[in-house]
Amino acid sequence: MSKYSVINLKTDPKLKEKAAKIADKLGISISAVLNNELRRFTAEQSVAFEVPEVPNAKTARQLATSKKKIEAGDYHKFDSNKKALKFLADELK
Repeated sequence: MSKYSVINLKTDPKLKEKAAKIADKLGISISAVLNNELRRFTAEQSVAFEVPEVPNAKTARQLATSKKKIEAGDYHKFDSNKKALKFLADELK
């Protein structure tokens, strides 16, 4: 009798390709990744399906604007919380 069992898994071909590239870069097999997840699943007896947070259009525009400002050096930096809070208090006057 074999020491291993085979699991047939249906998945998106693009997902499989991406996963194979990452696993190869890390020097491990997809089987090792899936076995690790199965071990975690059985140990924790739970599964988490996380949905990545995607900002709405308005927030995405604000983030893009902020990123451009940061890249241009247009931001304030403070040595202490006290200085930051003083700056904010002065701005709100």
